[in-house]
Amino acid sequence: MSLLAREPGMAEKMAAWGAEWLPAEPLSRHTSLGVGGPADMVRLRDLRRLPELIADLRCRGVNWRLLGGGTNLLVADEGLNVVVLHLVREPDGLKFDGPRVEVPTAANLGTTVMECAKRYLGGMEGLIGVPGTVGGALTMNAGAYGTQIGDVVRAVSVLRGSSGGVEVLRMEDVRFQYRHSSFAADDILLSVSLELPERPYAEILEKIKQCNQKRRASQPINEKSAGCIFKNPPGHSTGKMIDELGLKGTRVGGAVVSERHGNFIVNRQGATASDIFKLMDLIRDRVRGAYGVELEEEVIVWRD
Repeated sequence: MSLLAREPGMAEKMAAWGAEWLPAEPLSRHTSLGVGGPADMVRLRDLRRLPELIADLRCRGVNWRLLGGGTNLLVADEGLNVVVLHLVREPDGLKFDGPRVEVPTAANLGTTVMECAKRYLGGMEGLIGVPGTVGGALTMNAGAYGTQIGDVVRAVSVLRGSSGGVEVLRMEDVRFQYRHSSFAADDILLSVSLELPERPYAEILEKIKQCNQKRRASQPINEKSAGCIFKNPPGHSTGKMIDELGLKGTRVGGAVVSERHGNFIVNRQGATASDIFKLMDLIRDRVRGAYGVELEEEVIVWRD
């Protein structure tokens, strides 16, 4: 239970801010892995009230974390003693101006790719099957099939959690690296300006089709997962190392190393976060022993 949950009338207070108060909400309902203990949640629809909400939490000494699509997230079974902020998606929030598009970070990434394609704007086709929100993709510089979202970013509107102020960061102010960006941990990304190359619609759709076919052939898209669990170390493929060690199909409780892709852990039979952590440790130990390589998590881990 967070500090905020101990205050009476919290549902009414949040409703006045255009927000929904969900005490002790199971985070397993909000993650693609389907695991995670409870945390107090605030679902906010009116993003104009967000700076006020952050300032209020800071004044109260309440710690918070931002939840996006939950597709690259592993939450501990014990839950979190913080307030989780969940920004509700804006389905019609994209604004186009020639090759530029302004996208709310709560927007779905795949939907954004398709809406851009309809206006003959390509450059993000490889991201079509990457689940989650645009904000999550920016935070980790999501990439697939030769495409990284950081390559097409021109500006990002950011609410600084430390000060409560809103800043517009230009592309020279942000560093994008492999599965990493330079945004601070308490930054809340509000919107992003992308600049995309114009391409024939048929050409964009064909590339999208090819990427989807590759993904269906190589990834367990119909099972509960969080995408790749570990980053690829320089000069190595994590999936290939796991495959060579014969670890596909290895199980801890309900967590299983996917037979389709070695760098995916799937929740096949009511896995807990503890099952997944143990399986990750097993993989790390085996890879370290065989290759002398230390694996770094790509999935974001939330623990108190």
